[in-house]
Amino acid sequence: MEAFRIPFREIAASPKLLRVDADDSALELVAKRSMMYDQCGIEIAFSKPSRKRFFSLVKRLDLADHFAGGRSYAVGSLRIGGAFKRLRRTAMEREIGEALRTIQPNLKVNLEQPDVTFLCIISSRGFLLGEVRHSRVPGLIASRRPRKRPVFHPSTMQPKLARCLVNLARASEGSLFLDPFCGVGGILLEAAAVRCEAVGVDTDPRMLKGARANLRHYGVDAAGLIVGDALRTPIRSVHSVATDPPYGREASTRGRRLHTLLGDFLHSAYALLSEGGHLCICCPSDVQLTRMAKTAGFELVESHLVYVHRSLSRRILVLTKR
Repeated sequence: MEAFRIPFREIAASPKLLRVDADDSALELVAKRSMMYDQCGIEIAFSKPSRKRFFSLVKRLDLADHFAGGRSYAVGSLRIGGAFKRLRRTAMEREIGEALRTIQPNLKVNLEQPDVTFLCIISSRGFLLGEVRHSRVPGLIASRRPRKRPVFHPSTMQPKLARCLVNLARASEGSLFLDPFCGVGGILLEAAAVRCEAVGVDTDPRMLKGARANLRHYGVDAAGLIVGDALRTPIRSVHSVATDPPYGREASTRGRRLHTLLGDFLHSAYALLSEGGHLCICCPSDVQLTRMAKTAGFELVESHLVYVHRSLSRRILVLTKR
């Protein structure tokens, strides 16, 4: 939403649930861009953790707008973090369905192809009733996994996280996007899939050949694939950069020490990035990248830690140039 300059306000964030105040038009964008969701939709009612209060609220709802052009519905439920363990989800779904029929007597239940799908989310913070507008396409992530591609490399990032990096870099459709350590194109693929003008740089021509094969396998292409050094790219200015520099057992730093490589790259990236642009970069959690980034002139926007395996956790930094 920030990439597309859609105003929004975060209401509450908790594991598996994000509530945001924004225009309805943001829903389609979130559904199209994110791989970090299962369902998204419109919040209808929220009650603090009291079943009696929740159903009192549901029975007073005006749902006319939610049934415009539709007459059938289904009710699902989701429990987060073991909240209200004694409360049976099927009982909640049935009670909500009965309440809805009281409000709209002509409604019919259709579990296969309903006109409207309602979801009740049960959490320690309360009960939420919403209308599901978008669900993630089944199998989308599985079909894009590295081993499903024509060219595989062990250091390639999984598609869900790669898409997340593109979004964290605030890359917008039609804008120039750069991955200066692109390898066989895991991050580049996700940038091209959301219609960025994606450019990849790598020192190894074989990696770039693999990246082109992988992109074309999924019906997209890069705006450019360049054999070159990430510290001296021919690109003069770019608004969004997302990258996963080499640091794992299967990656090559071409003889450079990792700290030196990252420090030098951050300085060159700062010169490359346009004012207000964002860089999303990964590194091992034991690398003091935040300090190096501030030395290079960047401002830290956000930081996340992602477990990979016993010997590696990734630190994901989002940096901006002010």
